[in-house]
Amino acid sequence: MKIILDGGHGYNTSGKRTVDGKMREWEFNNATAKYTAEYLNDYKNVEIKFVQDTTGKTDVPLTTRTNIANAWNADVYVAIHANASGGGSWDEANGIETYTYITEDKEAVALANKVQNALIKATGRKNRGVKTADFHVLRETNMTAILIECGFMSNKEEAQLLQTADYRKTVAKAIAEGIANQYNLQRKAVKTAAERTATKETSVVYQAHIQNIGWQEQKKNGETAGTTGRSLRLEALTVKLENTDAVLEMQGHIQGIGWTTSRTDGEVIGTMGVGLRLEAIKLKAAGVNIQYRVHVEKDGWTAWKKNGETAGTTGQKKQIEAIQIRLV
Repeated sequence: MKIILDGGHGYNTSGKRTVDGKMREWEFNNATAKYTAEYLNDYKNVEIKFVQDTTGKTDVPLTTRTNIANAWNADVYVAIHANASGGGSWDEANGIETYTYITEDKEAVALANKVQNALIKATGRKNRGVKTADFHVLRETNMTAILIECGFMSNKEEAQLLQTADYRKTVAKAIAEGIANQYNLQRKAVKTAAERTATKETSVVYQAHIQNIGWQEQKKNGETAGTTGRSLRLEALTVKLENTDAVLEMQGHIQGIGWTTSRTDGEVIGTMGVGLRLEAIKLKAAGVNIQYRVHVEKDGWTAWKKNGETAGTTGQKKQIEAIQIRLV
């Protein structure tokens, strides 16, 4: 299966925003598309391609997106969006709906129904049903295509949900399950811890939330998350270990607040949108040699730390700009 995932819009261009301006639609669309890819990667014989710019720097034109999908000879095109009523203020419109181009496309309708049903079951949101629309990505694609509206940014309750990693992951998992159900995808065999260790597949994946930018794309195995020399600080961080049974423990030191409580795989340390930055971090996982270092404003890169040691500073009013994490 060759699956296109389309996180709609770009960070600085077209797309909806929450009424209070706290989230741009691209932030939800892009993050959820990437989570969906992670869940789909659990299945055999699946290839995935994104057609959006996952960094958010540009809004890829719709024609370019569908041209990429058509040239790749994709089997399925899944566009992920968040909805809005268009009134410009909080209102009661809510729920999830999935679109196809025409009802005569039986495969698209079947896929849309499976994805829609999985989403409603997983989220408990209002079922707005499967509908048709003359959207470009549905009309101009040569493969089965659906577009999903995962909740209303103009509804106060759903806008809050759309901003959380938990809701995004829930939606992503349901989308992946709907696709798998439609095409009878088989899960990959789960390897034991010994098998993972023997093939050296254990890895660390992490993502930084940067002031004035938002969530950066995921980084892996020593890559730099964040920026250096741009006076932009890290506000939040999420880290997870892949292909291991080891449990990650992490803490962040937040300016003006201090150390957070312990977090684990995939959870967020830090804050977003309140003007508070990370000053230091600690990471550890039993049985895994995890190393990390941070780029501190004015000081540059720290030495590599490991297994619960503090990387960064506390009480010096110096904040983290970037981080690298690796397994050795």
